[in-house]
Amino acid sequence: MTRLVLSIVVSLLSIQPALAHKLKVFATIEGEAVTGYAFFIGGGRAQGAKWNAVEGDDTPLGEGRTDAEGRFMLVPPQPVTADIRVTIDTEEGHIASATLPVTRFGGVAAEPPEAEAPTVAKKEAAPASEETALLVEAAVQRQVEPLLERIEAMDSRLRYTDMMSGLFLIAGLAGMALWALGRKDRGR
Repeated sequence: MTRLVLSIVVSLLSIQPALAHKLKVFATIEGEAVTGYAFFIGGGRAQGAKWNAVEGDDTPLGEGRTDAEGRFMLVPPQPVTADIRVTIDTEEGHIASATLPVTRFGGVAAEPPEAEAPTVAKKEAAPASEETALLVEAAVQRQVEPLLERIEAMDSRLRYTDMMSGLFLIAGLAGMALWALGRKDRGR
C-alpha cells in the first residue's frame, strides 16, 4: 500500500508542462520598424507562422507570416501612442507574444495622476541635437540587441542543473519518507 501511495505522490510531483517545444517571441525596434523572430525552446525557428501586431487596446497594425528564418517586420504608423504587442500563432497549438512598451518608441507612458508631485529644482541638461540623439540611440540598440536575444534564450532554457536539482529533491523527499516509515515500523 505504501508503495502505491509513494508512486502516486512521485507521479503527481513530476507533472509539469512540456517545454521541449515552447514557442517564444523576440521583438525589438530597428529605426522605425518593429522586427524580431519566433523560436522554439530547444532550437528551431517558427517558419511560416501567422503573426499579428496590435497597438494599445487591440487596434490592429498589421499581420503576415514569418519568413524561412522565423522573422517578421512591421513599420507602425508614427507616432506610436501605446504599447505594441506582436503575437505569433503556429496554428499547431503554439502561441506566444511579446510587448514593446511605448517608451521604447520615444513616446510617453500613461501614468496615473498623482495628488501633488513635489517640486524639486533640477539642473536642466543642455539639449542634444535630434540627429545626435538618434545616432546614439541606434548605436546603443545595436549593442544591446544581441544581449536581449541571449537573455531571452537563456531565460527560457531548461538547464542541466535545474533537472539535477529536481531529481535530488525527489530523492531527498523519498529518503525522508522511507526514514519515517522505518522509525514507525521499529516502534511496533
